[in-house]
Order: sequence, then structure tokens, then C-alpha cells
Amino acid sequence: MYRRNLRYSRVKNLYKFASPKMNTVYTVESSLEFDACFHFEYSPNIIQYEAQPLGYKYQFEGKVLPYTPDFKTIVIGNVEAFIEIKPRSKTIDSDFKARFKAKQTAALELGKSLVLITEQQIRVSPILSNLKLLHRYSGFQQFTPLQLKLLSLVRSIGILTVLQLCEQLYLSIRELMASVIGLISHGALLTDLSQGDFGIQSIVWVGHEQ
Repeated sequence: MYRRNLRYSRVKNLYKFASPKMNTVYTVESSLEFDACFHFEYSPNIIQYEAQPLGYKYQFEGKVLPYTPDFKTIVIGNVEAFIEIKPRSKTIDSDFKARFKAKQTAALELGKSLVLITEQQIRVSPILSNLKLLHRYSGFQQFTPLQLKLLSLVRSIGILTVLQLCEQLYLSIRELMASVIGLISHGALLTDLSQGDFGIQSIVWVGHEQ
């Protein structure tokens, strides 16, 4: 196995994703890979992920060729998988399908699966925009007194909307929203990111572990 190093060039744009979850900054090759990072960052099932992991060799048309997956993930249960990110338009080509099948076969020989993900799984509205909102507020290192008060209130009452939190604490939306989003980005509060853009009618609750 080998590691591929990405280099900036005039013909290729590279993107950097800061990961609080992994405490590092990843360099990726496309905006689609960049958007995929938001899903990996906030998926409760993914305990680790890595961009441009160690690559491996696969056989295709009598040749031994190098391949570096876009990502490697480790999910709950320590199950590892390689991830290939591609626009759907590039996955329908017969050459891509044949090569990808050969790459999957080689991955299985290493005890891992190779999974193809396209923009249909990544650029899902409103989930992606909500994940980006969480990431924007992920810089809080310690909970503020207001955040601790919010956690205590939600824990004692159960399920509340953001608007109800404002009413309970006599605060404006502007005063409250950053604290609520910061708690969600750290997993202290939970919400359903698929139910529209996050806002005053969004419901939040405390996870069992909190």
C-alpha cells in the first residue's frame, strides 16, 4: 500500500476541510468531496474518517494499477470501508464500471468494502445546508453558561422548539441561535436536519448519553 500526496496545480482545484471531529485539516480534490466531508463529520455512525488514505493495487486488463480511494471510514463496530466520490454522470461509463468492479475486488481482498457515493447522496436538501450551518459554529471549545442553561432546560422538559426555548429564557432569536447551533454541532443537543432549514420552529432534544 502507498500514500498519494495531493499537489496544487493550475488545472486542478483543491479544497481544505477543517475537521473538529478528527482534529485535522483534510485536502480534497473536488467540491463534491468537500461536501461529503460534512456528512462524515456529523454522522453519528462514523467514528473516524480520513481523506486520501493509503492506496492499494488492483488488476485490470492484465495490468497492476495503483488506486487511492477518496476516503476511508470507520463506523461503529470498527468496520472499515473505502469511499469513492464521483459525479453520477461519470459513473455510467462502461470503462468506469469495469475499473470500479476491479477496485472493489481488490478492496475485498484487503478485508474492506469500496462504496461509490454520488451527488445524489451528498447534495441532499436541506440536510447539506444544515450540516454546513453546524460546521460554521463548531469552533466552541467549552460550553458557555448560556449553553449549559439550555442543556439543563431541554433535559428537564424534553422536546422543545427553538422558539419555545427563547420564550422560556426570555431571549431573542439572535441571542439564542448561535448557542443552540453550537450545542448541536457538538452532539450535546439533537435535531432532525432533514425537516427543512434549521430555524425557530426546529425541534431539539438531549441525547440519552447527555
